[in-house]
Amino acid sequence: MGFDPIGLVGRDRELAELTMFLDKAATDGATVLLTGEPGVGKTALLDATAELAVTKGARVIRGSGVEYETDISFAGLHQLVASLPHELGRLPSPIREALEVALGLGAGPAPKPIAVMNAALSLFEEAAKEQPLLLVVDDLHVVDHASRSAVGFVARRLAGRRIGLLGARRPESGEPFPSTGLTEIEVTPLNDADALRLLSRRFAHLPRRVLSSVAREAQGNPLALLEFAGSTSVSGDRDGAGWPSGPGRDVRALFGARVERLPPRTRDLLLLAALEGSGDIGVLETACGPGGLEGLAPAERDHLVMVAENGRAVRFRHPLVRSAVVDGSTGEQRRSAHRRLADVLVDQPERRGDHLARATTVPDEAVAAVIESAAESSLRRGDADGAVARLRRAAELSPDRADRRRRLSRAAYIAAWVAGYLEVSHEIMREVQGDPAARSLSAAAAAGFLVLVTEGDADTAHTLLMKAIEQAPAPYDPPHGELETALFTLTLATQFSGRQEHWQPLVDVLARLPEAPPAAAASLGRIHHDLGSVTDDLLRRLDEEISRLKGQTDADVVIRTALVAEYFDRLPGCREAVLRVIRDGGAVGASMPGLIFIAVDDMYASRWQASADAAAELIALCEETGYHLFAQVGHYVSAMAAAQRGDLDVCHEHCRNIWDWSGPRHLRRLVNHAHQAAARAAVGAADFETAYRHATVICAPGVLPPFNPDVELSAPDLVEAALRTGRHAEAIRHAEAIRGSGIARLSSRMALTVATVTAMTSAPEDMAQRFEEALELPGAEQWPFEVGRVHLSYGEALRRQGLNRESRTQLTAARRRFEELGARPWEARAAAELRATGMTRTARGKAGEALTPQELEVARLAASGLSNPQIALRLFLSPRTVSSHLYRVFPKLGITSRAELRDALDALPPEPPADEA
Repeated sequence: MGFDPIGLVGRDRELAELTMFLDKAATDGATVLLTGEPGVGKTALLDATAELAVTKGARVIRGSGVEYETDISFAGLHQLVASLPHELGRLPSPIREALEVALGLGAGPAPKPIAVMNAALSLFEEAAKEQPLLLVVDDLHVVDHASRSAVGFVARRLAGRRIGLLGARRPESGEPFPSTGLTEIEVTPLNDADALRLLSRRFAHLPRRVLSSVAREAQGNPLALLEFAGSTSVSGDRDGAGWPSGPGRDVRALFGARVERLPPRTRDLLLLAALEGSGDIGVLETACGPGGLEGLAPAERDHLVMVAENGRAVRFRHPLVRSAVVDGSTGEQRRSAHRRLADVLVDQPERRGDHLARATTVPDEAVAAVIESAAESSLRRGDADGAVARLRRAAELSPDRADRRRRLSRAAYIAAWVAGYLEVSHEIMREVQGDPAARSLSAAAAAGFLVLVTEGDADTAHTLLMKAIEQAPAPYDPPHGELETALFTLTLATQFSGRQEHWQPLVDVLARLPEAPPAAAASLGRIHHDLGSVTDDLLRRLDEEISRLKGQTDADVVIRTALVAEYFDRLPGCREAVLRVIRDGGAVGASMPGLIFIAVDDMYASRWQASADAAAELIALCEETGYHLFAQVGHYVSAMAAAQRGDLDVCHEHCRNIWDWSGPRHLRRLVNHAHQAAARAAVGAADFETAYRHATVICAPGVLPPFNPDVELSAPDLVEAALRTGRHAEAIRHAEAIRGSGIARLSSRMALTVATVTAMTSAPEDMAQRFEEALELPGAEQWPFEVGRVHLSYGEALRRQGLNRESRTQLTAARRRFEELGARPWEARAAAELRATGMTRTARGKAGEALTPQELEVARLAASGLSNPQIALRLFLSPRTVSSHLYRVFPKLGITSRAELRDALDALPPEPPADEA
């Protein structure tokens, strides 16, 4: 092969594979991952490959995992991006800004992780335009999670690009690089012969017996071989105490001894470099003062560090050198270094906060406030894990116990609500609850949320939160901060409870609060209490907030906005942002309500399979993570989807799950959800007595209780069930109550609900006009099932009046709509009504004659809108022949006009197979 730049011994196989890797990467992109124990030679192979890549005309940029930065999102990616400042400046603004914000180099809305990953790939593509690019990442096992995800994303998308990715990691790491599908090269220890050959080449002055002894002790580990031999005299004595007990650990000790021999100024500079992480020469120069970089020279001469060719970064020769530098320092030296780095990184709040956190040992409110600010910055850019860790550290450094409780409680709430880490949240709350001081709003919010979502204990949650809120001073402005969080959690508990003993105290609290933004807790509580009282101004402001979700990545803002939007059928406008939370944000806690909104949106739009799929994903995620309350909503959506499609056993199974779990916990809203699904299933099956029994559990006819928005959803079921069981007065009373509730102006679906129950209960002479008005409502077509239901009720009413021909038009439209949706029981009801009118799914007309194939083809073309001359041209007939065919078709189908053709043809049975014809 002819290339062995640093005298690698026993690595012919690895070098041959890496040479082929470089050739492929230079033309079509490639990825290789080296795995092996510490000191086995991974870094040497990375160096050799990087040097070879340069000789082949490639550009090389490098990064490395730093164990002191594993909790800083995108710290590893920052090293790679920092090497490409000119290419970064050439990227389009949206792509460049995604990287700058994610890496803390700029300000703006937090980009979603997928945007950051795509931006990184675009940057590397830009860098590879002029010459092939090799990305080298050492110690992947200690690269932060976000950077590891980004590197994996890039690795899988290099095909067709002139980019190579070469990484190295230890095999025992707890969170391995996601290497599935990537080429891996396992770097194993040298065999005895190669070990002796390496030693003989490097240490020819040592006797053979000494070399053999070193080889035995080093166990084929190349780094141990070189370092042990380098510290051994001709007599076989080692510098220091005794022979090593294991190669990896003692190589670090040897590096430590070499570091210890360096001048204090050099050790100080190396410690700054080790703790800074990225190797940025500019940061190091500022931290150590004018002329300070001259202190690197002894470490460079001893081959412990090297400065990049561009002079902008310093790199440790081996990760164990960095570890040895830190291990050999005192606690005060490390704290001093962190303080100096924090002073330099004033324009990078998260990194500055992290260094201050490590530099401070005693409570300090100024430092705690900086770290808390860094935590909120992390949360805004989607790093919930980092936010929780920083808030916990800020709490540790808080001199005031109230501030400590507040910051811990905030961490616990984010862990549960956004990140989805119940165990972490419980752990933090145990620490908070161990504080004998009075409970704070933040602690009540976190404790209440945990007991609500895990145990469904709305009673305890309500008690905790009401007590804390009542003790808080009444705000003159809309609630914010910890009061807003507590009020939001109280509203959630009251929503799921639905009981007056819970909602009345909340309503009393809301009465004392000023008007708030649409997605605020106060607005949510007022909406849930009385849907019809919502003002047009609030709806306008809600629409404005929804329009701003496009660039919003704060999961809490997205979820709260969608929660309010759900009440007014505005979830389609939130869908893109909610999907970002679910799929891209890594916010497991927030993704569960997000899945609820996606499932409900699909349910309202009659996309029942998609709705059932989202609900199943929600249930599985809740079971995995312990959020049992949200799983109940998944069972409700699953029950509704099954009810609409006629899967009665599945529907009842999900309803029973809700009744068994939510009933004993007195979660009335969830219990009502199950009754709603059971009522819908019974109406579809024409079991109206059962439907009436379930619907009247939700509310009595004509009664619309507060804090029960489900009465709107179940209104058509209750009214129809009442009518079909002879309870006409109850049906009329309920329709009048729904009509007087004021909900028709809130959304087109609610307007359609009001119009439907009004038409169902109208006088015979007004009935047709009312149904026509319902079908002509603007936006009604967004709700295909509800429109089909109007057609069905309209057709049924017409048939009862003896208007069979008119009823067929409506019933055929209903049957066609239900058939498209897969609403089998509703399709069967429409088909049964059609049969009752005398129309059957047959091609025979009144004279009992079947349509001929030619007549059927002519009729279908005419129904599609073609004129007689157009049909004649297509079928090679004369227009007169087409007219004759249609003249015979009309009486056979029982119709009198061309406009009725489509519905009549839809009523025909499927054509039999050819062998049955």
